[in-house]
Amino acid sequence: RNFASDSPSIDSIAPDPDSYDPSRLQQGETLFNDARNTYQQWLSCATCHPDARADALNWDLGNDGLGSPRNAKSLVLAHDTPPAMITGIRADAQTAVRAGLKFIEFSVRPEEEAVLLDEYLQSVVPVPSPYLNNGSLGTAAENGRLLFEQAECGSCHSGAHYTDMLSYDVGTGRDPGEALDTPALNEVWRTAPYLQDGRAETIIEVLTTSNPDDLHGVTSGLTQEEIKALAEYVLSL
Repeated sequence: RNFASDSPSIDSIAPDPDSYDPSRLQQGETLFNDARNTYQQWLSCATCHPDARADALNWDLGNDGLGSPRNAKSLVLAHDTPPAMITGIRADAQTAVRAGLKFIEFSVRPEEEAVLLDEYLQSVVPVPSPYLNNGSLGTAAENGRLLFEQAECGSCHSGAHYTDMLSYDVGTGRDPGEALDTPALNEVWRTAPYLQDGRAETIIEVLTTSNPDDLHGVTSGLTQEEIKALAEYVLSL
């Protein structure tokens, strides 16, 4: 049997361009993943932010000076938690989207495309953490929830998205005294490595070796079991 002759041609299964009307979110997602509109046609938003999340790499974007590669941030909830970028240099995600098109993709695009990108990114929502037990915190994570407040993590990582949307010097900046944006903690389980330059492979490292002076939560007095419980809670968010 000639299966090739029985198969429909590409033309017969492709949508009619005159009748195909993708939703605005589909258009925005397509733009997010399409490199053809960039200057050299090799880079798209999804290059650094696959599925609107993070690629676990450091990128030198130039918005805070050349020679300062920063860990890619997840864009989930970015429009709900201004400012944007590691240092909070952009007032909000809308501004960051347009700056990204101009200064990262080196492309001047119609404003409508930026609006579509905004709408797509706003449609991406966090998924439940695999650290949850049937949607609830486990015993260790429950203990970690109490430690989260005891260690004063909640003083900055507050509210529905675990950020007060302010910037602080937590001792991990590129330069001494550099203030960094407080990131949302939703989906933090899937965004390793952590901190502005990805120096911490795990949340435990964030709480211990990367926090020697207790500037990023008062954790130096916690036992190993308490550190594990606190990390379990954070990873459950």
